[in-house]
Order: sequence, then C-alpha cells, then structure tokens
Amino acid sequence: MTEHPLPDGRASQTRWLLSFGRPVLWPLLISIACRVAELAAGAALLGYAAHAAVSAVTTGSGSAVSVLLVVLTLAAIRGVFHYLEHYTGHWVAFRVLAMMRVFFYRRLAALAPAITYRHRTGDLLGRVTRDIDRLEVFFAHTVVPAIAAVVMPSGVLLWLIVIGYPGVALAVGVSVVVLGAGVPFVGRRRVGRNEAAIVAHLGTVSAHLADSIAGLREISAFGAAPERMRTLDRVERDLAVRRRVVARWSAARVALTRACQVGALAAVVVTAHAGGADAATIAAMVAVMFATFPALEAVDAFAALLGSTTSSLRRIREIADGTSDTPGPSTADAWHPPESAPEIRFDGVAFAHPGRPGRRVLDRVDLTLPAGGFVGVVGPTGSGKSTLGALAARIWDPVVGRVLWDGHDLRHIPVDVLRDRVTVVDQDPYLLPTSIAANLRLGAPEATDERLWEALHAVDLDTFVRAMPDGLDTAISDRTLSGGQRQRLALARAILHDGAVIVVDEGTGQLDAATEARVVARLRREWAGRTVLWITHRESTLDRCDMVCRVRDGQVIVEESTASAC
Repeated sequence: MTEHPLPDGRASQTRWLLSFGRPVLWPLLISIACRVAELAAGAALLGYAAHAAVSAVTTGSGSAVSVLLVVLTLAAIRGVFHYLEHYTGHWVAFRVLAMMRVFFYRRLAALAPAITYRHRTGDLLGRVTRDIDRLEVFFAHTVVPAIAAVVMPSGVLLWLIVIGYPGVALAVGVSVVVLGAGVPFVGRRRVGRNEAAIVAHLGTVSAHLADSIAGLREISAFGAAPERMRTLDRVERDLAVRRRVVARWSAARVALTRACQVGALAAVVVTAHAGGADAATIAAMVAVMFATFPALEAVDAFAALLGSTTSSLRRIREIADGTSDTPGPSTADAWHPPESAPEIRFDGVAFAHPGRPGRRVLDRVDLTLPAGGFVGVVGPTGSGKSTLGALAARIWDPVVGRVLWDGHDLRHIPVDVLRDRVTVVDQDPYLLPTSIAANLRLGAPEATDERLWEALHAVDLDTFVRAMPDGLDTAISDRTLSGGQRQRLALARAILHDGAVIVVDEGTGQLDAATEARVVARLRREWAGRTVLWITHRESTLDRCDMVCRVRDGQVIVEESTASAC
C-alpha cells in the first residue's frame, strides 16, 4: 500500500482519509445521489401537501384521492432512496474499516517488537478497535450528508428563481449561509480541543482497564484495587468535565439553530407575500424551506463528528507512521541468506536502549558464534544477556558496530526473510487462546499431527497433552498452563519453526533441574546443525554448550566448553 504522510490539520486529514479509501469510494456517488433524491422527495412531499391543503381550504379545489396518491408515491420514493443511501454509505464505511485494520496491523507487525516497549497493550488495542470504528461515522453519516447539504439548498434556490420569486430566493440564500456556514462553527475551536482530549483520555481509560484486567490477580493479592480505581476515577472526572463543555456548546448551537430557522421561515413568508404569492404558494415555500433544514443540520453534525474522527485518525497515524527500529534494506542492498546454519559475528557492537543513549548495555563487543554451534550465554541480571540475543535476532539494531550473518550485515537481509530464518523463545512466551495444535502450528502451519507429537516429546510434554480431554485439540490459554508448561510448549513451537538461528532467552527458567536436563539434551539433538544462542542464568546447563559467553558490565568473555554427551 502507498505510504501516506502524517497529516496536520483537519482538512489535510480528511483528504488523507479519502485518499486512503479511494479504491472503494465509488459507491459514495450513488449514496450522494440517493441522499439528494431523498431530500428532494421529502421537500416535494411537504411542499405539495402544504399547497394542496391550503388550496383546499381557500378555494375548495383539488381531489383528496389524487393528493393522497401523490403523497404516498413521494413517501415511497423517499423511503427507497433512504434505504439505498444508507446501504451504499455503510458498504463503503465497513470496507474502509477493514482496509484500515489490515493496514494498521501490518504497520504494527513491521514496527514489532520494539513498538510494544513504547506503548501499552491496552492503548494499542484501543487504537485498532475504538479509534478505527469511529471512522465508520465519517463515511456512513458525515461525508454524504455534508455534500447533500450543498446540493439540496442549491436546488431549492434554483426552483425559487425558476418560478419567479428571486426575493424569496435571496432570503433563503442568506438563511442557508447562516445555518450552513455560520452556526455549525460557533465555538468549534474550543470544542475541537476538548474532543481531542476526550479521545486521548478514552485511550488512557482503555489501556488502564486492559492492564487492570490482565493483572487482576496481582492487584487483588497486593490490595492495589482501590488505588487503581482512584486513578480511573480521576481520568473519568476529567472526561466528564470535557464532555460537559462539548455538551454546552452543542446545546447553544441547537438553540441558535432553532432561532435562525424561525427567522428564516418568517423571512420566506414576508418576502413571498411582498412578491405577490398567494397563500397556497407561500405555504409550499415554507414547507420546502422546512424540509431543507435537515440537510443544513447535517453540516453541524459534520463539523461535530469531524473533530472526533480526525482525533482518532491522528492516534492511528501516530503508530502507523512510526519509523521502524529495524528498517528493511533497499532492493539493491538486499541479501537473501541460504537456509544453512550461519556464523553470527558481533563486530565492535555497542547498544543502548532508546531514550537512554548514555547508558550502554553492551559496549565494544567482538564475538563470533560458530555455524551450527550451541552457545551458552550467562551473566547476572541486567548484564546484557537478553540484549545479545535481541541483537542476534535483529529485534534491535546496534548503535555502534555490526552484527554479521556469514559476513553479511543483518541490516541487508529483508526483515521478513530474517524473521523466517531466526526463531526466538522468550522466558515468558505468549500463548493464543485456542487449541494446543493451533499454538504449535503458529510456527509451522503445515505440520502434521505426527510432527506435533514429536515436538512435544522433545520437550517432555507429550504425556501431559495425551492425558488432556481433547489431546492436541484441547483449548488453552496463558491461565490454564503452568509457567514451565508454557515454556515447553514455546520450545516445541520453536522446534517446528526450524529456524537456521535459534535464540532461547531463559526458555527453561521455570523448569525443575531434572526436567530441564532432559529437555536440553533432547533439544541438542533436535537442533543439531543449527546455530543456537542459549541464554540462561543456570550454570548447570552450560556443560552441554560448545562455547560459553559470560556477560558482565557490557563486556563479553568467551570460554570454551566441552559439551557433555547427549
């Protein structure tokens, strides 16, 4: 998809949104036509009925049956066009929402995993759900009525001129300008600031609730629920204040609108009477003018909804337009590595986390991981062990130096290719709330059940799964398995992914010593011929490594090791 620069003002954001949805916007032309036809039919219905009623009273002319037939016909036409307008408008809206969600998730994937360190999960979830949902109103209930609000009054003005009442047309024109271009924008700047704050506060509430639900056990255990509630209450109180500001201005505009509408109707009556119109014609003009008001009120709705829509769009674009911490190479520089296990070399590597450039976690590291080697990494907490693995997997890029894959800079390997060739197992793996088989196949969608059982056996989990009610089809989640079971399931998933480079970061930290020894021995056989970086805090697993790296104070010291027989 074409990259879209981050817009600034509402006008530029609106143009961006229309540009984004351009592939599916053509039905909006039908929706606009139907909206105008619906409004015209409504105006004709009221105008004809008013003219017929006054004529019947003043002159006694007209057939009740013919009037009824015309009114019913116009009402039916209006109903058909109303349905078509809403159908086509929502067709566009829902397709744009689908496109936006796919676009947003692709950008999240491109920015992962670094994006998850800078934004709370609840905040990201709020952007991909509530903020994107708010865009539906723009296409289904805002754009079409706003355009029709220009076309419909123009048609009324033309009708008045054609039937010979230019004075009435002038009065209507002035009323249209006041009601369509003046009143809707009263207090709009202040309202816009508060609407932007409301959208941001809703994001905070969403993130706070998501965090509170995810950590409910810990919050309850430590008695922290009252403080979490007080924090939420403070945000909600500020939300209420800002909503009251928006509501007061909205009520003021409604009152001003009604006053201007009464004035507009009075102006029509006075100018029409001065122009020599009879009572029936005046009644028709008043009715048509009255039917024009809903079209003009759509401008106020457009102005009101545009603020929240553009605020939500900005929150979406704040993430989607972010720069990746690990950008892909240019086409000319791209290098696709072979599938064989590579030599990984750290060449003068230094790294500091974003936002803390003065504190280097690793500094001037020169290290070579042999192709097909099982390399252990050990060191105290915070020494930089995990950072070494993250750099090998290119979760981060070094601030100084290079990480090389068979002599080629990792930055020259396309990101999607690198993700396919490198397998990472974290100490706290995430499991999808689905079946065991689906979780395992996340790394190998085509894997057979037999291959799944082999992977489970390698991590000493097959007996446990066979004892479950539905075996591989048993539904699980983070809460239904112990920490050690989740770690072993993640290791089985890594076996199935079969990357050329495997980074295991404390992947057996929650296993007892005996189980860990069995699992490590089997993993050595499974990963023979793969370059493995085994990050641990347990010395007991290092005797199975070909090489041991000790990390301390940003430095790496290499020790040779004679791996035990497996």
